[in-house]
Amino acid sequence: MPAVPTIDAKPFYAYVGAGDAAIESLRTAVVTLPEAFKSVPEQLKTVPASLKAAREQFPTQVKELSGQFAQLQGQIAQLPLLASSLPAQVKELQATFEKRYDEYATRGEKVVADLRGGKAKATAKPASKPAAAKPTVKKPAAKKAAPKPTVPATAAAVKETVVAETPTVTPTVPAPATSTETGTQAS
Repeated sequence: MPAVPTIDAKPFYAYVGAGDAAIESLRTAVVTLPEAFKSVPEQLKTVPASLKAAREQFPTQVKELSGQFAQLQGQIAQLPLLASSLPAQVKELQATFEKRYDEYATRGEKVVADLRGGKAKATAKPASKPAAAKPTVKKPAAKKAAPKPTVPATAAAVKETVVAETPTVTPTVPAPATSTETGTQAS
């Protein structure tokens, strides 16, 4: 029997860990959301006053646009300096992503271990105990195996079997509408 290649389970564990983190944040949001909505009626009471203030400030904000335009030109002049710092920011982001990936993989490994009813690899018990449990699990699975189907002896029997088992489906395509069906008449 050929050797079975080993598969790195880390991407799977990272996927499970990220999903678990997302579920946890959703649960937290569901708990905190009602508390956040308690202050909405009080905030709505202040909307007319803030609209009135914004209407009064609008002319002065229009006058300040020329100054903001000058600031924008200064920021555009600094773009080459910002571009030179991009490689360092990319390395920093890569390190952050790798760290998060490892954290999610560790979290996912714990979640999978909990779902299986065991512990994670780092805190696993000696290998002798799980090895003893594996044969008892595999034996019932071997008993449940389905019998192999018999193979027809001739090519004609194979053709008959395939034809008999393959259902024929005729697609029903609606006919194109004619001018009398659509309600218009050709003159």
